[in-house]
Amino acid sequence: MAQDVRPSRGPAPLKPVLAVLFACVAVAALFAAGMAADRYGSRKPAAAAPAVPARTSPGPGVGTPARDGKFEFVVSGVDCSRTSLGVEHLKRTAKGKFCVVSLSVRNISDDARYFLGRAQKAFDSAGTEYRVDEIADLYLNRDTDTFLDRLGPGERAAGKLVFDVPRTVRPTRLELHDSPLSGGVRVTVR
Repeated sequence: MAQDVRPSRGPAPLKPVLAVLFACVAVAALFAAGMAADRYGSRKPAAAAPAVPARTSPGPGVGTPARDGKFEFVVSGVDCSRTSLGVEHLKRTAKGKFCVVSLSVRNISDDARYFLGRAQKAFDSAGTEYRVDEIADLYLNRDTDTFLDRLGPGERAAGKLVFDVPRTVRPTRLELHDSPLSGGVRVTVR
């Protein structure tokens, strides 16, 4: 009797499955690294600004309404005198000092919208960019509804934005945005 010797088929090779899994992990890691760089890269030098003709105005200032997209902003003041915010266990200490920007935001669109504090920026006279310290922002605005609620058409919210800047720095302008992708409006705060 002749025995039929055929190679038996075992499980499928793992190489293609591992390659796909490795690619997915690599893409997720790159995405997470990009998000972390965006979130924690708080001080970035601004790109060189194009030459501005001498006759242009510096833009709106403190107390003057300024619009970007679907929001109208009014900055009422900037206080750079604090080095810590919050109470007891919920205390945040600045790396330098906190510059607290008091402002109101009004929805000028026909749709409800959310104001995103993380989209706002401050700049010093050298053009260095500073992002909102979101944790300090939460501590300072904890007793108010401020920007956590959706703003209906025509509604206004008031609150504070907190920037952690070096002790020797004072912001000279803000760039306020109705969304992270908008062009923004510059507000002089000297």
